[in-house]
Amino acid sequence: MAIRYPSSPDFSAPYSLAALGRSIFKAVGAERPSTFNLNYWATKLMTWSMSDPEFKVNLFRLVDVLPQLRSRAAVSRHVSEYLGTSLIKLPGIEGLGSLLRWGLSAPPYSLRAQLVAHIVKRSVEQMAGLFIAGETPSDAIPALRRLRAQGLAFTVDLLGEFSLSEREANVYVERYIEALEVLGKSKDTWPEAGPLVSGHPGEASPVCVSVKLTALYSQCSPLNFDRSVDVLSEKLSQIVRKAREVKAQVYIDAEDSGNNPIIYAVFKKVFGSSEFKDLPFPGAVVQAYSKSSGELVEDLLAFSRARGVPIALRLVKGAYWDQETILAEQNDWESPLFGHKQSSDANFEALSRTLLDNHEHVLPAFGSHNVRSLTHACSYAYEKGLSHRDFELQMLFGMAEPIARAFAALGHSKDGPLVRMYVPLGDMLVGMGYLVRRLLENTSNESFLRHTFFDLSETEELLSEPAMHPDDRMPPQPKVANYV
Repeated sequence: MAIRYPSSPDFSAPYSLAALGRSIFKAVGAERPSTFNLNYWATKLMTWSMSDPEFKVNLFRLVDVLPQLRSRAAVSRHVSEYLGTSLIKLPGIEGLGSLLRWGLSAPPYSLRAQLVAHIVKRSVEQMAGLFIAGETPSDAIPALRRLRAQGLAFTVDLLGEFSLSEREANVYVERYIEALEVLGKSKDTWPEAGPLVSGHPGEASPVCVSVKLTALYSQCSPLNFDRSVDVLSEKLSQIVRKAREVKAQVYIDAEDSGNNPIIYAVFKKVFGSSEFKDLPFPGAVVQAYSKSSGELVEDLLAFSRARGVPIALRLVKGAYWDQETILAEQNDWESPLFGHKQSSDANFEALSRTLLDNHEHVLPAFGSHNVRSLTHACSYAYEKGLSHRDFELQMLFGMAEPIARAFAALGHSKDGPLVRMYVPLGDMLVGMGYLVRRLLENTSNESFLRHTFFDLSETEELLSEPAMHPDDRMPPQPKVANYV
């Protein structure tokens, strides 16, 4: 099939990956927040942290510990110890540096030191608000409606990945059920609840929830595999019953490599059961940075064929690379993950093609902030003659909305791809760990958002095709009959 090269990408016909990518970068580059917008100052803070690695590390240490500090004096002391004079030396922030020096040069218990401590803490809380939509589902409704008014769908994530007791784990189950109940009832009053993309299976309902299974059972462990699968299957079933009642979609998030086999076993046990076998498009997540992701995709496709009703698969790069790589090195284990970002990018594209080649069995969702990765998926879909109803794009709330709006706007008049935002909910104490991970992604040397917002001249390089790093190339693997 010939590829056309229009000046403006047309979602009704095949188009050039490069043309679409340039259009997206141009649209994102034009969307610059004003100085009166919190996004402006968050972006400034990220720019400053990128200019000084020591400042970045200490800033994120402060963000991580801040929820534990119960007094302004403690905040003042930690700001002084962690940031010291490094903030004052950074270019372009002399005014802020002078203010902090004025406050932090005084004793921690002094009024002016505590005033500055209050400003610092409030600023970090406001930054968290850019990435976390609210503490409760009710709190988040204005942000969710705003997204839909902008043409963006959502999936809600309740922050927290682990429980220390069964009482805490059961509270997580109740929170998911509450979220479905609140959003399920509220959606009927939303003018924005109508389908964003006509006929798209992911828009059967505006409500979608992403579930982290490890939060639902305090004893979840690979060493307790069978019991973990049984307990989590029962708890997930409770959540899915409520989701079916309010006509919501459910995704089951992937987590670390140790727990993922449990997660996929639970997914297949619940959605392969007689009770939920006919539920359309339950979602699982595949991490492209995993060396076993190819076999996992084949296994989940086989499950979908046997089930007889399609599932949804969200393809992501993965968020646990640092944690798992360090753990493997400490224990002298072979890492289960690719060691280089370019390998994850290349594998993402290969798996994108596999999912789109099997669109009759799966609804692919491509979760990334990498414009090359997303335009590759769109281009391949339309080259195959697929429609906008056969896939969707997904991105993180507060971190990639300019990119999301660019994709949604380009296709708006022609039924372009559905774009869904991954929206976290939770309190500051739980949310700080999430915030730190997002900040690290935003300011990493390899971060696509770093280039997107600050190095637009490099777009041609950023749209180039990724290749598997030589160190990550593996010999052909034998087919795995059953992943779990």
